[in-house]
Amino acid sequence: IAYVVDSLTTIFSGGNAGLISGNGWAQVGAILLVTIILRTLIMLISLKTTLGQAKMQKIQPQLAKLQEKYPNSNTNQYEKQRLAQEQMALYKKNKISPFGSIIVMIVQFPIFISVWGALSGSSALSTGTFYNMNLSMTVWEALNNTAGLPGNVNGWWTAFVLIFLMTVCQVAATVIPMIIQKKQRKSVEKTGVNNAANKQNKTMKIVQFVMLAMIIFMGFTLPSAMGVYWIAGAIFSLAQTLIMHLVSTRKGKNKDNQPKVKAKPAENIGDKVVLEATPIEAIPAKEGENKKPNNKNNNKKNNYKEFKYPKKRGGRR
Repeated sequence: IAYVVDSLTTIFSGGNAGLISGNGWAQVGAILLVTIILRTLIMLISLKTTLGQAKMQKIQPQLAKLQEKYPNSNTNQYEKQRLAQEQMALYKKNKISPFGSIIVMIVQFPIFISVWGALSGSSALSTGTFYNMNLSMTVWEALNNTAGLPGNVNGWWTAFVLIFLMTVCQVAATVIPMIIQKKQRKSVEKTGVNNAANKQNKTMKIVQFVMLAMIIFMGFTLPSAMGVYWIAGAIFSLAQTLIMHLVSTRKGKNKDNQPKVKAKPAENIGDKVVLEATPIEAIPAKEGENKKPNNKNNNKKNNYKEFKYPKKRGGRR
């Protein structure tokens, strides 16, 4: 990574050593391009997991309904087991790995260590300056050097703007996904207070804000080039989150706008009883048989035999 940063810095400066040690835009451009390359590789490696996270956000209303179904799962062991079983069934149905975020962190951690070491030991960053601030020095060191104030002789204002932009971008990359998830949860009708869901949401928020505080703290103590890396990484992550949210929302709208086939009303069989019977055909008289005399019964148009009730008789039937 350090070799790629040095090579890109030389390319962006046109091989001019004066530009490398000048305003530092060649170094910043190299860091930004390396960040985009690395984040793209991470996204491709963890593409399945990233899609799973998008699906996870999509099924948040269903998860909220399950948590409302078992409001005492944090204290009741039976409800806890039932909730876990139904959640795993929901994950399996939507082809989601609940441990996907851990896999992404495992992939990102060694890359982060590599970037840290590369930006600390890059020769192009140690020789050049970006608006009077050496990108290999820490932001804290630049902020402590107040000899040139109110000017920017030693890069004090550069360090201040860098840490401010890094903090804003990291806060946006952390808070905006939380707002999106909260908006999705609002679509679920609350049936009551869910202690388990509230506890889980609070725990997730605490973890996310602790990670945010750690990144901001490391932004002060690590080389200032890492601040540029974190700004680009936060913008990349935020754009990825927004694009996936828009795509999933548009898919949901397309499904809702599809014309729904109206189901035919169920017919009441009791109202429409159809009896199918084979029509009785007239049997022609055989030759040689005496024809019956014409009477009123023979003049009937149907061929059904008239049924006569038996005459009532006294006594028991």
